[in-house]
Amino acid sequence: LVNARGLRFFDEGEDFQFYTYAKLGGIILNEPGGIGWQIFDSKVQHLLEGRYKTGMPAMADTLDALVDKLSLDRAACRRTLEAYNTAVTEGRFDPTVRDGLATRGLPLPKSNWAQRLDTPPFVAYPVTGGITFTFGGVRVSDCAQVMSTSWTAIPGLYACGEMVGGLFHGNYPGGTGLMSGAVFGRLAGAHAAGD
Repeated sequence: LVNARGLRFFDEGEDFQFYTYAKLGGIILNEPGGIGWQIFDSKVQHLLEGRYKTGMPAMADTLDALVDKLSLDRAACRRTLEAYNTAVTEGRFDPTVRDGLATRGLPLPKSNWAQRLDTPPFVAYPVTGGITFTFGGVRVSDCAQVMSTSWTAIPGLYACGEMVGGLFHGNYPGGTGLMSGAVFGRLAGAHAAGD
């Protein structure tokens, strides 16, 4: 994952994507132009999620030719990819676990799933952030009642799901937004039925 400056800016192997995608979206949006490029070789393309089939990647038979097709600092990107490939350690790649297959000696390591980009064809997908939810919301009571600015419950006003504030900050584990909707929705419904 490289930015418009041709540099890596995130530990792509920090954790499974279900635990990093919300955070990574915000990080990408703070990069120049709010865009990054995910670069893959043919060793892992079969592992990509179905949504990648609808994308329009740049494709090439060499990394140099691929970099020439991207709107970024090409010289820096070539240096980044060369340094990355040199830093990949030997080991068994296993996409089903945090495999510890890491880079060594880079200012920004890749902690897991590090493989050399060395098997053509190569592809690069442009990526940016999106809105999963706002990480905002309103303060609620333990019965899911919305609290006023004077910290008292507003009669008849409830919140659940993403509208509940204070649960997440900067990242969240996938699926927990749905759980917030279920839990606070049940609390709100039960309390409202009792009103």
